Amino acid sequence: MSRLSRSAQYAYLTPVLLASDEPKVILTFDELDAIVPDGLPYSAKNHQAWWTNNEKSQTHSKVWLDAGRRARVDFKNQRTSFTLDASIDTSELAAAVAEDATPQDITEYVESSLSLERDFEDQIVSHLDVLEPGLTLVSRQESSDVGRLDLLARDADGRTVIIELKAGEAKDSSIGQIARYLGWYAEKEGKPPRAILVASGFAEPVRWAAKAIPGLKLVTYRVQFAFEEATV
Repeated sequence: MSRLSRSAQYAYLTPVLLASDEPKVILTFDELDAIVPDGLPYSAKNHQAWWTNNEKSQTHSKVWLDAGRRARVDFKNQRTSFTLDASIDTSELAAAVAEDATPQDITEYVESSLSLERDFEDQIVSHLDVLEPGLTLVSRQESSDVGRLDLLARDADGRTVIIELKAGEAKDSSIGQIARYLGWYAEKEGKPPRAILVASGFAEPVRWAAKAIPGLKLVTYRVQFAFEEATV
């Protein structure tokens, strides 16, 4: 049994997909078993949900989304197709590959990104009052018909607040994502909710797009480091 965590093992698939410029890459379950050190889990070979192209609900999907592809499983023929999708932003990983990153480098990038996102969410939940006084948490990773929300909260006036977190700079797609959530909850509750998008930064085009969405607030975060001497 490999000592690598599952998320790290799946990351070996990313450089394989990046190496191909074909619109569609088809890999059999046997081929995928050869790429992933411990092979695919039972759920991958038997359950459609495992191949959902949503890293919020299936964190391992990041390994093919980072390669700019969407997965579609074919259980009958025991294979999965990975199709290029130009709407997926692969700039961060592409930069890493351009610098001659090894498969291990890419593995560490994917695993650290997943860890950062989890830690980021934990910190926000622990300091909601700093994000905005009077906020109370309703739920985390809330499911809806249009996606999975990072955080759902209520403000001091009892209004629904959708909180979306981005570990890094927010992309254009973040605005579309927030707009879907706002529209869906407005229809569900009969009154418009608010939204807070938290990221390390917002490019000017993203800021202009945000101005067109009533009830959306952009918030930037800064990472502060604390140091302590390690025992030897």
